[in-house]
Amino acid sequence: MTRRTVRALRPLAVLAVASTVAMVAPHVRAAAPPPAPTLPAGMPDGVPPAALRPEPALPVPAGWLLPDAFPRTSGSVRLAGGALEWSDFLYDDHGAKGEPVDFPVAGLAASAGTYTYPTDDAKMNGADIFRTAVGLTPDASWWRVDWNTLANRNVPIAEFALDTDDSAATGGSAWPAGAGVASPGIDTALLLSSKGAWLIDVATGARRALGAVRVDSTARSFVLRVPRSTMPVAGTWRIRLASGVADATGEGFAPVTRDNGALPGQPAVYNVAFRAYYQEPEKSNYWMDDAQANALAAGDIAPFSSEVRWGELAAKRTTPEPQPTGYTNRWYVSSIELGQGAVHDAGNSTEDLRPNFLGRVQPYAIYVPTTYPRQSKAPLTWILHSLSEQHNQYGSFNPTFVTQACEQRHSICVTPLGRGPDGWYFDEAELDFWEVWNRVAHAYRLDSERTALSGYSMGGWGTYKLGLAHPDLFSKAVVLEGPVICGLRAAPGLPGSAGPGRCSTDGDSVPIIESARNLPYLISQGAADELVPVAGVLPNIQRFDLLGYRYRFELYPAADHLAYPVLDAFSDQAAHLSDAPRTRRPAQVTYQWYPNLDVPKWGIGSTGAYWVRDTHGRDITGGSLARVDAVSEALPRPAITPVHSYNALVPGDPFPAVVQEQTWALGAAPARRPAIAMSLTNVGSLGVDLVRAGFPTGSHGSIGVNTDGRATLQLIGVRAGFVVRLDGAVVGRVPASGRFSVTFLAGRHVIAF
Repeated sequence: MTRRTVRALRPLAVLAVASTVAMVAPHVRAAAPPPAPTLPAGMPDGVPPAALRPEPALPVPAGWLLPDAFPRTSGSVRLAGGALEWSDFLYDDHGAKGEPVDFPVAGLAASAGTYTYPTDDAKMNGADIFRTAVGLTPDASWWRVDWNTLANRNVPIAEFALDTDDSAATGGSAWPAGAGVASPGIDTALLLSSKGAWLIDVATGARRALGAVRVDSTARSFVLRVPRSTMPVAGTWRIRLASGVADATGEGFAPVTRDNGALPGQPAVYNVAFRAYYQEPEKSNYWMDDAQANALAAGDIAPFSSEVRWGELAAKRTTPEPQPTGYTNRWYVSSIELGQGAVHDAGNSTEDLRPNFLGRVQPYAIYVPTTYPRQSKAPLTWILHSLSEQHNQYGSFNPTFVTQACEQRHSICVTPLGRGPDGWYFDEAELDFWEVWNRVAHAYRLDSERTALSGYSMGGWGTYKLGLAHPDLFSKAVVLEGPVICGLRAAPGLPGSAGPGRCSTDGDSVPIIESARNLPYLISQGAADELVPVAGVLPNIQRFDLLGYRYRFELYPAADHLAYPVLDAFSDQAAHLSDAPRTRRPAQVTYQWYPNLDVPKWGIGSTGAYWVRDTHGRDITGGSLARVDAVSEALPRPAITPVHSYNALVPGDPFPAVVQEQTWALGAAPARRPAIAMSLTNVGSLGVDLVRAGFPTGSHGSIGVNTDGRATLQLIGVRAGFVVRLDGAVVGRVPASGRFSVTFLAGRHVIAF
């Protein structure tokens, strides 16, 4: 780093310093207490509203009279009071391994199957089984298929192959209705489309019409009731289910042509149900369809089945929600729906920064350590995916890293899809992050004090973006080959934004590194990185260094961007994810953010940090920055001396590395007193939680403020009845809520209570 570069960076250290102008008469109001959202157990306080909102309920299809309690783990089954209910993997409707004819939606994350759809009505997802259920009432059996996408009810067709004596030695093997697949022991088949339902005798091919299928477009479900007088049920059956595109009559499967990715003679099936999660191992299996694609290419789907014990359904037996350990996928219901199905980026470039997987149900990857059942609660580790990748990136290509970061640390690890390969963790992709956190916290016992944030490439940018916007939520942040901007910065002064909008105006981490005062970062970087050049990363290291913050910088001279992650060698980075608890009550809070990134309708954006809460910028135009720097003299404030060290990792993993690290040596602390000093730049409003700021309960105190413009400060946790003074003048008395707001204009002020 040249001296000229250092001088160019120095203005960032004093960016947006508060100006002092003449004060005019203040405006004072008492604040009504906001409604208290419910914080799920295991989530840290201070998360944005998006992480607190309850999960929406999916509509129950009309006519379904049995429980609606499907498992959330893809590839798992449970019994639910008279029904057997199974959940499939999402976006796994890619058929057989044939001939690739289209660019993957997530460019580096191709499916094993190669099928595409012949009609736009399918929305690139038209035969994707989401869930299926078989139920029993005294007079009938019930058969249900839920679709991930049902934009056009005439697109999908589903066929159940029924082995009614659970014997592979009897019955036929070829599936009827043009499915083109086989499995032994089929006695009869049940065919469902929007045009009707048929019971097909496999031996003779004879069909018996069963009447209309109840199609619920809102629930995206097919439901069929079959009277027990029409199809008696008893004992144990083995059932299988496959889906495809319906032909024009709705009475059979439409063949898949070579133009849609099938080789000659390959089956007409896009998706096969009842695949257990352990039958689709994560290695090199982005969409959990590898076993399916190979089985369909061979034409034999016998391994994928489920037993139905009708006596258990009659007894209304219920089994627990499956929560397997190891690597799996789960699904959740989002608060937003952007459409149905999937869409390609413009030009298949994975650079439109917009969502590509639109539906109300979204998948995420999760690793649950084998020690979890014995743990009272587990740390949570986020591993955010890269550009052009998706939620199974690390399971597919970095299983060693997953073992080191998750299993060996006894941590639950999660990778969200972010609704696509190139969301850069803005807007809908950020919303996905918070909603997944909420769902994981409801499903598992998490340690709210131990959450680590990490990611490779674009996931490293997400580690900057989310960690610096919410530094109080995380205990450690680990950036793996991550760009310092939303895009590529080859060197200082060469921004290289990945796209327009907030990515361009509000996508630079350097100005907001001040927020990392109490959040240690590890930054791992390859000197030979062709996509995230080291020259573009060095300003962040320089910024950490000049601020005196804790950081660890590992520079791998031989590491590039694309080959390096394939080596799956991140043992040192995994070890430094750390299980140290997050900082909760630091004496000094420095928080700088982009107000333009707040999206109230989705509940995402800045919420403050530590005991500085409810922050809002005054100027919220793109590129504007807001800043709070506050010191509580009521908390321990030991003197901090930055300590530099330089080391080497030899032989390193997978290469040697040069390590530059800055830690803190703590000295004596001054006497404590109930006082806060803060400076505000472009801050429209904020709150101060006096209890968390160390003020003794019910104590008097004061806050000195220096602001560059009009601002409202809310006191939180003041004793009711206290008189509040602004610059010596009485402005009100604290109500029963213990909250009181004071508004003032630019200048220096003292609030006493």
